[in-house]
Amino acid sequence: MNHKVSLKEKIAFALGDVGCNFIWTVVGSFLTLYYTDSVGISAAVVGTIMLITRILDGVSDLGMGVIIDHTHTRWGKARPWVLITAPLMGIGLILTFSVPNWLSENGKIAYAVVTYILLAVIIFTACNLAYSTLTALITGRQDDRTSMTSIRYILVYAVMILISYTTMPLVEDFGWTGMSVIFGIAGMICLLITFFGTKERNIENKKNTDDNISIAKSFILLLKNKYFIVITILFVVNFINMGLTGGVGIYFARDFLGNSALYGTMTFANYIPIMIGLFAFPGLAGKFGKWKCMLVGYILEAAGYLIILLAPTSFPMVLLGLAVRGIGHVPNSAGIYAMVADVADYGEWKNGIRNEGLTFSATSFGTKIGTGIGSAVVGWGLALGNYVGGATVQSASALESIKALYTYIPLAVTLVGIIAILNGNIDKIYPTIEKDLLERRKSKE
Repeated sequence: MNHKVSLKEKIAFALGDVGCNFIWTVVGSFLTLYYTDSVGISAAVVGTIMLITRILDGVSDLGMGVIIDHTHTRWGKARPWVLITAPLMGIGLILTFSVPNWLSENGKIAYAVVTYILLAVIIFTACNLAYSTLTALITGRQDDRTSMTSIRYILVYAVMILISYTTMPLVEDFGWTGMSVIFGIAGMICLLITFFGTKERNIENKKNTDDNISIAKSFILLLKNKYFIVITILFVVNFINMGLTGGVGIYFARDFLGNSALYGTMTFANYIPIMIGLFAFPGLAGKFGKWKCMLVGYILEAAGYLIILLAPTSFPMVLLGLAVRGIGHVPNSAGIYAMVADVADYGEWKNGIRNEGLTFSATSFGTKIGTGIGSAVVGWGLALGNYVGGATVQSASALESIKALYTYIPLAVTLVGIIAILNGNIDKIYPTIEKDLLERRKSKE
């Protein structure tokens, strides 16, 4: 449980999320634009596709969590699924961004539904949930989990900046399919590095692992874990906002700031403070605790949205608001994943049953449901504001809907996050959890 993880392995682990984001950041930030302005699917239909897919995701996340908990191979519980899904992630991205032009309108919608469900509900669920579960399986050390997550997000935000700057130029040069081929291959390579560069160690003694525990009992125990409920809410909050701001960000840059090319600079202003802050986060978390850092983080994120609201057409003010949001998001990105591993330990400590897969389904469930709700609201909001895809100038109602999607709604969602985190301070009991689990495992060896 107390194995010290090397820097090399931490980087190999972090590259897995880089691989996932070569797929998912492209989907979250550009798929709505691709569907509305290139394929010609209405914004309302796009929103509905996003929501239906995410509802299915919620079911698949829990199912995959059970599968991981019952997987036992020489490679471990989670790593085999990273290996299997690595090439499928790239293939799924390419198919999603390759809607045939010769299809009828209904045919295009059907193709979009099938390929998006294939990528999001099946492939990405299996890959991302297995990857996230590795946090708890590689080590039981709280400090290593925090530093692993910090390195992970430093690299993730770097690749997000890269994607924000390069996606549209790649589309102009190679088309949407060509862009997806490039990012799909990059994602596959990163995920394979994670498989070959990590090792599962923090696994419950096989003598005490009960694969005969019913799925129903596992779910009941999970739902009795109040920290699991809190962490799930926080994931939904974080990814609703990512779905909203990521999905409508390029519209905001084009229609409020006058140039869609500014979206890359907006992303830069938001993510650079995060990347810098992530270097300091392990020290801050060690001194003040993850919980306190996350509470302050949500407050700063709310302040960032308010700054943008003060002057939504002022590029400097928008950049300032994004930077403040970025600083606030540091603990809420790194801390939340490290906290899920703590929640898995809490479940074992409280009930004697360790369900990493199901516990980490909170990460995948929250990611998918949150992003799906955010993306769906973007589609519906644009439709409600009478947005016209491909139009040179948008109506006042369309502009108002874009502003609401980028500021008002994310601000309200962030307030929900503040309420949730106030009810989830696991840091105060974790030293006892860690001590008791170590003693139990030593006594059973």
